[in-house]
Amino acid sequence: MIFINYSSPASHSFKTRARLLSLSTALALISGSALAQDTGEAAFRAYVDGLRTLGIDVENGAIAYDAGSDTLTITDTTVTFGGTLENLPAETSGTSEKDETDSAEPAKTKDLTYRLSMSAGALTITGLTHEDGAFTSTAWTYSDDAHFSATGDVGGEGGLKIDGRLRGVSAANFDFTLPEVPADDPKHQASRWLPFLQASLLNSYDEFRIDNSGMTIEAFTVTDGKKTVVLAGTVQMDGYRMANAEDGRIGEYTIDRVTQELQTLDLDSGRMLTQTTSQGKTHYEDIDAAALVDLLDPAVPETGDEVTLIRTGSTVDYKSSQEIMDGLSVEVSMDKASITDVTVTKRDNNVLALFDQLLDDQVPAPEELITNVFQFYRSFGIADARISGISIKVPTPMPDQTFGVDIREMAMTDVNSDGIGEMMIVGLDAPKLPEGGSMKLDWAAIGDIEFAEYTPMRAMISTLMADPEYGDKHPLEVARAFMPRSFGYEVEGLDVNLPDVGRTKIGKAELTVSTTVPPIPTSFYVKNDGIQVPVSTIEEREARELFEALGLDTVVWSDETRLYWDEATLELRLEKLMLNIDGLGRAEASARFANVPKALFEDPEGQGQMAAISAQFVDASIVYRDDGLTSKGLAHIAEQQGIPENVFREAMIAQAGEATAPIGNAAFTRMVSDAASRFLNDPKELKVTLTPANPVPLAQILGSMAAPQTLPDLLNVKITAN
Repeated sequence: MIFINYSSPASHSFKTRARLLSLSTALALISGSALAQDTGEAAFRAYVDGLRTLGIDVENGAIAYDAGSDTLTITDTTVTFGGTLENLPAETSGTSEKDETDSAEPAKTKDLTYRLSMSAGALTITGLTHEDGAFTSTAWTYSDDAHFSATGDVGGEGGLKIDGRLRGVSAANFDFTLPEVPADDPKHQASRWLPFLQASLLNSYDEFRIDNSGMTIEAFTVTDGKKTVVLAGTVQMDGYRMANAEDGRIGEYTIDRVTQELQTLDLDSGRMLTQTTSQGKTHYEDIDAAALVDLLDPAVPETGDEVTLIRTGSTVDYKSSQEIMDGLSVEVSMDKASITDVTVTKRDNNVLALFDQLLDDQVPAPEELITNVFQFYRSFGIADARISGISIKVPTPMPDQTFGVDIREMAMTDVNSDGIGEMMIVGLDAPKLPEGGSMKLDWAAIGDIEFAEYTPMRAMISTLMADPEYGDKHPLEVARAFMPRSFGYEVEGLDVNLPDVGRTKIGKAELTVSTTVPPIPTSFYVKNDGIQVPVSTIEEREARELFEALGLDTVVWSDETRLYWDEATLELRLEKLMLNIDGLGRAEASARFANVPKALFEDPEGQGQMAAISAQFVDASIVYRDDGLTSKGLAHIAEQQGIPENVFREAMIAQAGEATAPIGNAAFTRMVSDAASRFLNDPKELKVTLTPANPVPLAQILGSMAAPQTLPDLLNVKITAN
């Protein structure tokens, strides 16, 4: 056996050593010198030298190597990384007039001193080799007394302390490549770390696991020498495991359980408020860290191809309790959360270049900032994400009164740069709301959202940045560039009961809007069934008094509208316009127009109005089926006017004839008077149809206004009752 000791100093300045590394990365970073293959002690020596190169201190007790089993055993091993971040901006409580005008006074700064450390009584490594900066190993295993810590201090005014233990830490068939610390480059303080990130993340192993870990956390401030704890707590994690990783692509990631209890200082009361959280099994499969690195790498060309970032993932049994005041806590629980097919698409972006500018105290151009953030956001997509079994309980100061909301499921599907397939909520139930209210919802969703194309949007961003007043001058063009091409929503089974207001219900409501000539809709569909609203909630006094006079406490209505323009045939069709009010009646209309030009939608405020003259009227109809409105309305108005109902009815019939007399078409006037007489004396159905033998140009209809007596015959107007 050969025993070797390694140690190195731990002092590092920010300018030469301060590199914020995660603990797991620090354990894997090693020397990058190009050498012939080393094994055993030589390979381990390269590992230690590599950590030192990265500014990490390594201290070991004895190192024993068994050549027969190719196993290294290192005792009393400790790795430590620390440094100081200098000249960080300091918070100020206020700015005096002198401060604002005295530019010679330098801005106040603080230094952050930090230290990260991990130690274990023994480290066992089997099959370690090193060649040209690449390391392979059969197994790494830490003893169950492994310990880690982290401390931070901000100029003596506050700090953070973390102490933790690790049990069952091991890695199987662990292969990794040395990342090299990039040279200092003030102009590229972010992008220069990309190769380091690539080498750190793109490792391979069969399994990495921590069977059990726990830690304590404490954050504090120091004022006039007095220490005040603002955060304290514990965290425990069981069954941490990553498996089947190859070049940054992780086959499986699991955590059996996580629990934590944190206390935070409430500045108003001076009390520590407690939050407890627990989470059951977390399981992810097929995670591709390389895809994220490629997204940031400007050397990787834009392809437009989706790459799966996470194929599937789920978490179960989440519970949280947050104390809001003494003895009162908000409780949140969730049965399961899952995601499927989280994707990333390589798009042209300069995110790292933006960070380079910011870290170099440069302000990126607004257009560059907006487009790069937008492109980065457009790079991600989710096929399916959902949460089920949600429960929220909110306490009140009153004894035994807790308001609760339960949600069966929330989900979103097909979210990407092209649009949103659906975002929905199912089974919301809040039976006890403040002051006796309640709410219930069977289903609600928005979806079928198709985003505008990116290229016109980017061009419009450039235009708006160059001319900030362009949007005020050309609102239609701005809307055309940004507005989604389609949108829809659905609501089903909504029941809201509010104290002193009453109960409002929606049986079913749905809307779909789309366009082929943005931003003006070319397809519109809306339908509402079983809408119930208390008459007392209607704000318009005259309408409210009319409904009350008609004997209605609740207005129950349904409506439907279907409108469509066909770009191929240039036909504009109002297939249905319907309103039905229970106890009053139902009105329904339809209409068709031919040769409706695209220009009407492209420029409705300009040339479109002139182009619309070429459109042709095809046909139309209006049907009203009475369900009490006419008789109740006549009686109500007659009573208000102080005249007998039959006298008022005859007056209405006479007015119908008088209203059409100026047209100068006696046959049309007789038809109107006859239909009015039949309907008002026996209110059942009133129907109006316009069915010309051939489509009539709108220009001809407008021209006929000079001779209105020709219009009833031109449009073949028919008015019938019952």
